[in-house]
Amino acid sequence: MVKVWIRPHLARRGIKKVRVSGHYREMPSSREKGRSGKKFKRLERRVYNEYRKKGYSKSRSRQIAKATAGKVFWHKYGKKTGKRILKRER
Repeated sequence: MVKVWIRPHLARRGIKKVRVSGHYREMPSSREKGRSGKKFKRLERRVYNEYRKKGYSKSRSRQIAKATAGKVFWHKYGKKTGKRILKRER
């Protein structure tokens, strides 16, 4: 998790608009956020099942699956496009 500064803005509360002062918010880091897409989860599930069949434990196979899917994401989209995709998801 990363602390991100949220600048002052107007927020809608029902009918009224309320002024919100600036504050910090805990947000997932870019690598964590990249793990939320459908294709990412599908790939992660496939790798997880593959390693479970090989005899790895649940936690270890999940760890390997997340790392592999993250690596594939960054190789596929690159640094610039990957950041843009993650920023759009926020």
